[in-house]
Amino acid sequence: MLEEIINLWQDRAYLREITKAHPNLAPIIFVIIQALQVIIAPLPGEATGFMAGFLFGAFLGFILSMCGIFLGSLVVFYLVSAFREHFLKRYENHNHYLKLKRLFRKYGLFGVFILYLFPGFPKDILNYLIPLMPISIKALLIVSTLGRAPATLALSIQGDVVYGGHPYKIVFVTAVFLITFLIFLFLRRRLEKYLNSS
Repeated sequence: MLEEIINLWQDRAYLREITKAHPNLAPIIFVIIQALQVIIAPLPGEATGFMAGFLFGAFLGFILSMCGIFLGSLVVFYLVSAFREHFLKRYENHNHYLKLKRLFRKYGLFGVFILYLFPGFPKDILNYLIPLMPISIKALLIVSTLGRAPATLALSIQGDVVYGGHPYKIVFVTAVFLITFLIFLFLRRRLEKYLNSS
């Protein structure tokens, strides 16, 4: 594993050159991979968000990541809508589904936006639960895209900084990312306690 990471680091310029050599194909392939990350829950979104910045740079990586997230969310919405009874039967007693129902009943779309905004919430499951709420495709896409944007941008910047290989910048960006994550994690626990107590 360590050897693979070292090889990746040493070949990072070559990897980015490959993406530049295929200016049309490489972004399309990445957008598809990012969309699959949303559709196929076990794929880690943090890894694809980081790789976007590593391969394409912070700005383009962020745009491509968001395009993939938008596309994947669209597919999931229609997938859940088509098999609504199946998903409802599977998740109706699930802890996350019950919490989401409670949150949606109290705060509506704003509550859903907060869940997408917070790092650490299981967004892969969230993608399959939200279409079960009384929500339109337009509202879902706006809320999920805007809610995911800050963390996606942070991952893309982090990937770009790591590619650049500047130690101080890497430490600084990582520290900011970890502090932000810890703050959101603290607020998440408070939100969960509030939901469980009501």
